[in-house]
Amino acid sequence: MSAGMRSTATDPSHADATPPELSWVLPLYRTAAQLEELLARIGAVSRRLAVRSEIVLVDDACPEGCGAQAERIAMRDPDVHVVRHACNQGQDAALRTGLRRSRGRWCVLLDADLQDPPEAVERLWSLREDWDIVFAQRTGRYSSRGRRLGSRLYRAAAALVGGLPHGACLYVLLSRDVVQRINLAQRPRLSLLALIAATRGRSVCVAIQRDRRRIGVSAYRSRDRWAKAVGSLWQLFAARRLHRVL
Repeated sequence: MSAGMRSTATDPSHADATPPELSWVLPLYRTAAQLEELLARIGAVSRRLAVRSEIVLVDDACPEGCGAQAERIAMRDPDVHVVRHACNQGQDAALRTGLRRSRGRWCVLLDADLQDPPEAVERLWSLREDWDIVFAQRTGRYSSRGRRLGSRLYRAAAALVGGLPHGACLYVLLSRDVVQRINLAQRPRLSLLALIAATRGRSVCVAIQRDRRRIGVSAYRSRDRWAKAVGSLWQLFAARRLHRVL
């Protein structure tokens, strides 16, 4: 385990030797108020899918006690695993930590703010036989008109530059082969979306309805969001040449 990170619940790598069918990987940051509801809804989805699943929660040094709350949940649920960052590293780093801890034959990346409904995983799951990567395409009036327009422009550019299906985002279902290739990649500066693109896995996008944020506001300011978008597009361009090493 790298410095600045500690596992505070059952380590998935030392759990039952039989891997689960599905791993849910969630970054936690200012999401304490909705975590219990989110996990209940995830459990209901897993039961409807009739699959054995695990939930990997990555506390990205949340100042509101998400990590402690997640640990209490893990104490009563052996399928919940918690990893805590000693300092805030951002969404990408938290998701990559979760992927390294996951064991499922399939992994789904999901924000923990309840804007992306976990029930949409049922649609992503139904396509797994034909695809290695199933993205959700966010639709609906989940933010201001200007922010939605900016997101659409970014997704269109990402599709053109990175070879991703239009609308691709980090609400996504990944096969274990894709996850392993990402985990083995020695490219710490590349964004997770760029690494997914670099695997050149068979990918598709499915439209889902995204909900408005119930509590709080996005941690990204507009300036930060645009700076991240520009950097991500450059990384997607670089990723087009990485498929031979992934």
